[in-house]
Amino acid sequence: MADEQPPADAPPAEEVPATEEAAAPVEAAPVADAPAATEAPVEAAAPVSVSDAEPQQAAAATAATTDAPPESAAVADASNPAPPALPPPSPEEAAQLLPPPQPVQTLVESTTPHLKRKDVYHKPAEDLPEDVEFQLARAYLLQNSEKSEMNIYDHLTLTVMRVLETRPKNPIDIFESISSEIKRSKFRSVDPLSAVFKPAFDSVPGVKVAKAQLKLYEQPPQEEAPDEGLGEIPDIMDLSNLWEWAGVSFGREETFMLFLSLRKLVAEKPLKSVRLWGKIHGLNASYIITEGELKDGAEDEDGPIANGVVDPEAIAAAEAAAAEAAAAEAPAAAAEGEGAPPAAPVEDPTLPKPKQKIIPPLPKEERIGVNRYVYYVCAYPGAPWIRLPDVIPEKLQISRKIRKYFTGDLKHQIISYPKFEANEAQYLRCQIARISAATVASPAGYYTFDPEDEGNEEEGHQPTIIINPEFEGLQNDSLLLLSNWVHHVPYILPQGRVTWENPYASLSKGGEDGEDEGDDEEKEEGEGGEEEEDPAATAEPETGPPLLTPLASDEDAAEGGPAWVTRPCSTLSPVKFTPVTLRSTRWPGAVIVAYNDKFANIYVGDGHGDIPKGGFLSDGLLLPPVLGEVAKEFVVVEKEENPDDPENPIVKEHGMVEQKDPTVEEEDAFEEAKRAKEEEAKEAAEEEAEAPEEEDE
Repeated sequence: MADEQPPADAPPAEEVPATEEAAAPVEAAPVADAPAATEAPVEAAAPVSVSDAEPQQAAAATAATTDAPPESAAVADASNPAPPALPPPSPEEAAQLLPPPQPVQTLVESTTPHLKRKDVYHKPAEDLPEDVEFQLARAYLLQNSEKSEMNIYDHLTLTVMRVLETRPKNPIDIFESISSEIKRSKFRSVDPLSAVFKPAFDSVPGVKVAKAQLKLYEQPPQEEAPDEGLGEIPDIMDLSNLWEWAGVSFGREETFMLFLSLRKLVAEKPLKSVRLWGKIHGLNASYIITEGELKDGAEDEDGPIANGVVDPEAIAAAEAAAAEAAAAEAPAAAAEGEGAPPAAPVEDPTLPKPKQKIIPPLPKEERIGVNRYVYYVCAYPGAPWIRLPDVIPEKLQISRKIRKYFTGDLKHQIISYPKFEANEAQYLRCQIARISAATVASPAGYYTFDPEDEGNEEEGHQPTIIINPEFEGLQNDSLLLLSNWVHHVPYILPQGRVTWENPYASLSKGGEDGEDEGDDEEKEEGEGGEEEEDPAATAEPETGPPLLTPLASDEDAAEGGPAWVTRPCSTLSPVKFTPVTLRSTRWPGAVIVAYNDKFANIYVGDGHGDIPKGGFLSDGLLLPPVLGEVAKEFVVVEKEENPDDPENPIVKEHGMVEQKDPTVEEEDAFEEAKRAKEEEAKEAAEEEAEAPEEEDE
């Protein structure tokens, strides 16, 4: 007979683990006065819900709920009628009759936090869909290693592809070898003679840029409140709309990443405000340049490193270490007779002293003038910001005489004539200072002189300007006039400073601080006993145009054209509805865009100005600077009497002539003359010694 099925509306029974212990028979309660056996089967004590994958255990559990002996299957005697069948127990009674579930060792869960594996005992309703399970497993396999930047998914894919391409015999035997070969191909040797390897993916520039830019989008922890002391950041997303009217654009995506990069710079450096200065193109890489102003009283931590100044603490530590090493080596050196310090070199008084005065270098300006702002550069948005060194006056003077394209490497040494004697970082900083002084401008009236600084009449004092709170802006048609635009960056003097410094002042101070009196007398009396003039007193100060000078007074370009070109950005609409652009012809790439009360300065170019008039050859090639005069060789001057004019002797100049070797006779004559002089000198000395003795007698 077929087994009876549980009713459809019966509640599900407790799950039974699919183990041998779970299949133990359950004894039924004994029935009083029960006959021997009946032909009808005994119903199950309770329906048991088990997994569909275990039909045999389900049948065993159903059959095991009866307590009938094997003889119960025999046919009863006709004289003894079978008693009626017992009603099946309720689900609650069946649950009490079943033994409690035994603890079963579950499967080990996956180690990934996002991928929770399901064991076979969970209900089907709790399992994830297959596509979701597959995507989670694939995401886990695609996780890159922190050491090798490789993942198991790509590695297995490449390994299987290599097996399918080569079709080796018994691939399972060489599977590990193929896997190791593919893994080794991901690395390259740093040095052919060493065993040091470097991951090959580090040489791919796109991966490095992507990782750096990805960090810009990382949000800070929510528990960290934003610092209210951060510097001001301009809305370059809004300013980019003005730049686009002038034909300058970095792209929406790069502009937004530049904004994130500026926000990161302000959070890391003690800057009061920042401004996107522009971009200078190089041969191998470009420079994105940011201008910033340090907070009042803030310490510039990057300044000593950028300027090449060694940390004083490091110097003190090095000196202490050297002193300890010298103290340890002193006993051994003294035992060998080498402990005495070397004698200081003695200046030979017979050597000639240079007549030309050596002018010391000019001091650089600290947080004023050309070094009022600090500049940071990076190669692309997301790259680390590197501070440029301060401007040195002598380097800026030489930068005006050379013309070198940038390479994109700040450590690249500049080889030029005149000799620059610095790297590309210093040359870039000098060019930025020159471009800013010549092209950064603002509408007339936007800046005004600080009234608190008007009474300062110190020599070399640079007036201070502030934003005019009463400025209401100019109309676009007025912005087309150069007379309505002024320079608010101070002019750089020819000596490379904003404020003039007397280059001979240090010479005068040096004489007052304690030079030899003999040297002072030599300075006072020159040839013929005439007193020399003090160069510090006769030096003429350098001057330039003052602050807030109109652009209309700028010098014309090299070819004779105007220094600035103004025009509306569009001719299809009235001027009052169109932004105005100003372009510099002396520094191509410098652009000013304005619309009513908004204006923006930016530079995008190669960092060089126009070539002055006469700087080109006939075929358009650049004319290099004229070399200095070649140094003359030593000349021997001889004067002969002039029979025609005795007052003006004949002067003959000839170069160095190699002397002829003397003959034997000439050498003997020279030796005899030398001996005679020595004897005469000896006799004269003896006579001088005898003279005092005779006087005493």
